[in-house]
Amino acid sequence: METEQEIIQKIKEKKEFSQIPDSVVLRVLSKDKNLDEKSRIKNVRAILRKFFTAFLTNKILKGKLSDEEVLKKHISTKNRDYKELYKRILKEEASVIDLGAGVNGFSYKYLGKREYVGVEGVGQLVKLMQEYFNENKFNAQAVHADLFDTEKVLKIIKETKKPRIVFMFNIIDALEFLERDFSKEFILKISEECERVVLSFPTQSLSGKTRFKARRYWILNFIEEKFEILDEFETGGERFVVFKRASARAEKIRDD
Repeated sequence: METEQEIIQKIKEKKEFSQIPDSVVLRVLSKDKNLDEKSRIKNVRAILRKFFTAFLTNKILKGKLSDEEVLKKHISTKNRDYKELYKRILKEEASVIDLGAGVNGFSYKYLGKREYVGVEGVGQLVKLMQEYFNENKFNAQAVHADLFDTEKVLKIIKETKKPRIVFMFNIIDALEFLERDFSKEFILKISEECERVVLSFPTQSLSGKTRFKARRYWILNFIEEKFEILDEFETGGERFVVFKRASARAEKIRDD
């Protein structure tokens, strides 16, 4: 019988999964312990493709596209008007830590000269973003990391210049699939190290033809209860919530 590590290596033999951290693959693999090895490998690859590599295309991976072409080719970013989005959510000078960045780093020109750190689990995207940053001499870096490694994520945040804004664009579903209620504790911890958090989730299918029935009230209610909501809006098939830690006075009023 193959060990878990040996199965992980088999899963990662496919190029698209080869640069995903073993810790991420193991977390997915642990959900299918009762299946035979062949079924486990098939299921894990399907889940990884859904949450991590569905947006990888040969055109993006070849690195021959302009920043705008990358954003338009990537399914999760093609409907975002980054210029208008950043104008709305970034009303002050602050460093940006982008968790589960995907290809967001290619929108850096709309961020001005602020410090930007894109944290991403797919190594190929990390490499592409870093090459783009280096080529243009941007004040930005891409970091390869597993978001479930909370200590590493907190270290990355603490190493950026204050004030700080953390982006969590379209990552809640993946986090919750892998570990239920992880998102709540995760948000509580990172909010202690930043002044703002911007969370988003899709409100319609990637094709844009179907609106989701799920409203994700569980996370919206949690944010409303624990934080001060600064802005909330929907654009391009995506709902955004901007929030910060509630003041001590506000928390006391809620408790009363």
